[in-house]
Amino acid sequence: MAEEIRQKEFSFSEKEAEAAARCELGVGDLPRKALFWAAVIILLSIGARILLDMPLPSLKMTGMYGAAVLAWALFLVYIRIRLRDTARELTKRTLYLTEEENGFTVHEFSKEMRYHARFEEITAVEKGEYICRITSPMGRICIPVKAMSSGFRDTLYSLEGAQHMMRDWM
Repeated sequence: MAEEIRQKEFSFSEKEAEAAARCELGVGDLPRKALFWAAVIILLSIGARILLDMPLPSLKMTGMYGAAVLAWALFLVYIRIRLRDTARELTKRTLYLTEEENGFTVHEFSKEMRYHARFEEITAVEKGEYICRITSPMGRICIPVKAMSSGFRDTLYSLEGAQHMMRDWM
């Protein structure tokens, strides 16, 4: 029986590129979560000082807190610049998804192979609103959900040997 092969050209939209950039850089929504927990810790420590009638921190300690906040702000600026540059680079690419009966391949310029995986090799499928990140021994790749056919998506989402997770990279 001949293998059924479907090839589809795709490129990332701005939202997809932003999600893929967060995914590829390993940032996800880390800055937002870390900022939330830092604010909770600061508010709890201020509340504990007020309730326990403790003195305010010394000027030296306040300076250290200020330095930590400044370092965090610089880190967020650096992350934002990296995300913007990576997303811009992703939107410039035109890739080709070739869906086969037992796996798939992603090519650039329709000849240069970027990624290849058979379904039995896939160890994780991370589903998001805009992209799907697939992990296999070859590495990880982000593919826009709109670029996958419904049959291919159903096959990916039903793989028994793979770990399935829902992600919010935004």
